[in-house]
Amino acid sequence: MNKKKTPKLAAVIDIDSNALKMRISQIKKGKIDHIDLLEHPLHLGHEVFTGGKITFESLRELSSLLHGYEEVLTEYGVTNCRTVATTALREAENRAFVIDQLKIQNGIQVEVLEDDQEKTLIYWEILNYLHHKMEKKESKSALICYIGAGTIGFSVYDGKQMIFSQNIPMGSLKLHDILGNIQNMTEDFSTVAEEYIDAILGHIYVPLEDGKANHLILTGSGIQLVAKICGIELADDRYELDSLRIKDLFEQIKKMPQDRIASKYNLSEETAELLYSSLAIAIRLFRFTTSATILSPKTELWDALIRQMLTPKSAVQYLDHVRISAISCAEKIADSYHCSHAHIKCVREFSCKIFDKMKGVHGLGRRERLLLELAAILHDCGHYVTAKQHLQSSFDLIKDTDIYGMTDEEMLLTAFVARYNEYDVPNHRNPAFASLNERNRLIVSKLVAIFRLANALDKSQKQKLTEVKVQLEKNRLIISSSSDTNLYLEQWAFDQCSPYFKEVFGYNPALTIKSNLL
Repeated sequence: MNKKKTPKLAAVIDIDSNALKMRISQIKKGKIDHIDLLEHPLHLGHEVFTGGKITFESLRELSSLLHGYEEVLTEYGVTNCRTVATTALREAENRAFVIDQLKIQNGIQVEVLEDDQEKTLIYWEILNYLHHKMEKKESKSALICYIGAGTIGFSVYDGKQMIFSQNIPMGSLKLHDILGNIQNMTEDFSTVAEEYIDAILGHIYVPLEDGKANHLILTGSGIQLVAKICGIELADDRYELDSLRIKDLFEQIKKMPQDRIASKYNLSEETAELLYSSLAIAIRLFRFTTSATILSPKTELWDALIRQMLTPKSAVQYLDHVRISAISCAEKIADSYHCSHAHIKCVREFSCKIFDKMKGVHGLGRRERLLLELAAILHDCGHYVTAKQHLQSSFDLIKDTDIYGMTDEEMLLTAFVARYNEYDVPNHRNPAFASLNERNRLIVSKLVAIFRLANALDKSQKQKLTEVKVQLEKNRLIISSSSDTNLYLEQWAFDQCSPYFKEVFGYNPALTIKSNLL
């Protein structure tokens, strides 16, 4: 007699700025069903945004709630659970202490998601929604934003892929906490808040042909609250909000004190703050689009996490999506710094060929390959600032650039790879490089060794080599091609970069060209 197959279960615990949430889901007949949802209010965001730390009183409350959630997981028989935290814990000065205590007291390993990780997962869910339920919108551009408690995720979709991404340190809750003191000084706080939002958002340029997207897609608990107040029902897993209706609501509440907003709409004062801030931010985002409506799919962070936990195939699709979008964003940035497309294409192609051929030697994976590609695309952007110190300028620009799906640490490693050429290699005399942990120093060194060789092959930036072949032969890396042009500059640069490659990998690089000139 065949036993019935038990559905696969998974859970996500989300330590949010405003609440501790848990969702338990299962996959049954290929579809994900949500079994249970728990949510309890917490005030971690207020504590961190105003005082910089999470108090031990809040930590004890959090630990106690987690014990209760653990009991629910046990009752359901869930063993596959992922615990994540976002802005509040990410920005807490005592984050390490909090994570350590939760591990000791609850046996939970909390994963603190970086801004880019959090937003990219949410965007991935939104794009899945658009592709499956709104095919007509797929070919049109969209501004996709997540208005969180502490940050705004701001991304541009051109109808095929993401081409721009930034994280703005101004969320619906943080806005009030940053400007909190001003509220006691003026009765016209709304003007101050609007001016502050304009000052931040006014510096953003949308890299589309006319500077505006066709659609405005917003998500986050604040937008769902706005929809509820406006009496808009959820239809086909989304809210559609008209701009005039939203502006009317904002005009009604912008001069009201928080207690009156809370009383009128039966909200807590903290939720009233969330309503005001979300409206103020949303209205200003209309300036980046030609749309008169906001589309708000009911998607959250844990939707993407649970999907990856229950359907491994989606995890691979997500990584492919991140790679394509990250490269697309990097190419847009390189274009804004007037970098040579032809040179970028050459160096990226040569870098990947060497990386792939050395796969059994360097031991790096697809994520490190992406860092190499990004470095190849962005390495010349420093010339836009200065020719005298262009390598250092490239480093400074890249490390502080937001690229879709990439963490701050990954962008720092990318910056290190891009800053070296035939004259310079990583060494411990550079305090910034020395401050990296051993693993990251090793990654940078390996990628730099590959990147310098690839960059040398187009030193003149005239694309003299096209059909390049890469082979490993005993202790030699042989790069071969054919050309009848003058390649003395490329050969010189290649010879300058070869010793470091041998130092890192133990292979002697050799450049062989079938040519009448060399």
